[in-house]
Amino acid sequence: MGNRHSRTATRSGDHGQTSIGAGTRVDKDSPPIETLGAIDELNAWIGVLVALSSSERVRGALSLVQHDLFDLGGQIISPGTPLLSEAHVARIEENLVQMNAELGRPEGAILPGGASSSAFGHLARAICRRAERQLFHLIEIERVTGLCRPNVDVEPPENYGLSYLNRLSDLLFATSRLENVAGGRVDVSWEQGKSLSGRITA
Repeated sequence: MGNRHSRTATRSGDHGQTSIGAGTRVDKDSPPIETLGAIDELNAWIGVLVALSSSERVRGALSLVQHDLFDLGGQIISPGTPLLSEAHVARIEENLVQMNAELGRPEGAILPGGASSSAFGHLARAICRRAERQLFHLIEIERVTGLCRPNVDVEPPENYGLSYLNRLSDLLFATSRLENVAGGRVDVSWEQGKSLSGRITA
């Protein structure tokens, strides 16, 4: 994504616009910037999960994800740059298969909670889904209008960003369950109608 923080304060965004690509100015609530913001937020929460996790495997897998998300941001800033590939998606899938083999299938719906790292993993998963929706929205707008990022006059490469985020949300779900196992906690199961039963448990 380039060195966006080489100066402490540029003041160039004080009036609600920012630069993408080769200096193109866009509004800060434009679809590309909204998408970048969701990806940045996702990366930050994954950083929290990496900091809290006691699993070397989880930390290693998610540290690579953080680099991938910067590559995805670069692809959004510079259209036509195929930074994420099928190999990135395959790596996520491989990690997911390994984690699920340890965990087994959940017996029912799972609520966010348990160990702190597990809860933060569920938070990252929810933000990942939002980033996926916003990236899809951005791609659809550009497919129809071509107006989101000016000066885009080339056919974009196959976009692996959507596949990547879709698999990543699944990986974060598995990671959350794995964090509960590592912390000696159990997944918090959803109980239909519990909120009306009058039973309150810790």
